[in-house]
Amino acid sequence: MTLPRLTVITPSLNQAQYLERALRSVLDQDYPNLEYIEPDEGQSWAINRALQRATGDVVAYINSDDYYLPGAFDAALPLFSDPAVRWIAGATEYRSQDGTLERLWTPKRPRGMRAGWIRGIWYVPQASSFWRRDVFEEFGLLREDLHFVFDAEFGLRLAFHGLYPLTLEKPLAVRYLHDDAKSADGARFFAEYDPVAKELGSHLRPWERAADLALGVPLRVQYRVRERLGLVDLRTRWFGGRFARS
Repeated sequence: MTLPRLTVITPSLNQAQYLERALRSVLDQDYPNLEYIEPDEGQSWAINRALQRATGDVVAYINSDDYYLPGAFDAALPLFSDPAVRWIAGATEYRSQDGTLERLWTPKRPRGMRAGWIRGIWYVPQASSFWRRDVFEEFGLLREDLHFVFDAEFGLRLAFHGLYPLTLEKPLAVRYLHDDAKSADGARFFAEYDPVAKELGSHLRPWERAADLALGVPLRVQYRVRERLGLVDLRTRWFGGRFARS
């Protein structure tokens, strides 16, 4: 089997103390057809510039404070031999600074009505995701006006266009939870997601909006209720600053 050329991008923004671990987790995969790019800004702008330079058939990006687990590439990349597979998402381990496993996030395809995808912020772990490069050519790059939810918006954008990931239960990466992470402030995540949710909601078909309203709670109100009651599940721990366990 001929393995696809893989481009991995590692953005780094003030996370130099973790960078070597991330680098080793890529290089220690011993993947024979690898291109590795390191932009020096951890924002969507820098990732996009790297994506535009990428020569791989498959691309992935992992933040410098996160890292791949052994065997991740061997588990995911051969699946792209099926031309119908365009996006793969494996499970991600969310670990605290002392190494405690806080959550094993096993990705699922979206279910139910699309309004529910927006309210629940349907998401698959970015650290364990791989895409064919032509996915970005067809559906566009990451939104450069977003700094905290660009990966969530990109996944929802693909799903809204009918492109869903092939999901794996095998953990492929570790998301490292620490107080200095950019994503540790939940307030900034939710503030940025609000207009994204409104924009996505504008793309719902009239019957979808009508069916959602028939449930008795408008889209934005229901999302707000879920947020304030702490029902956004992992996002509360993921972006809440303390990563409290349930």
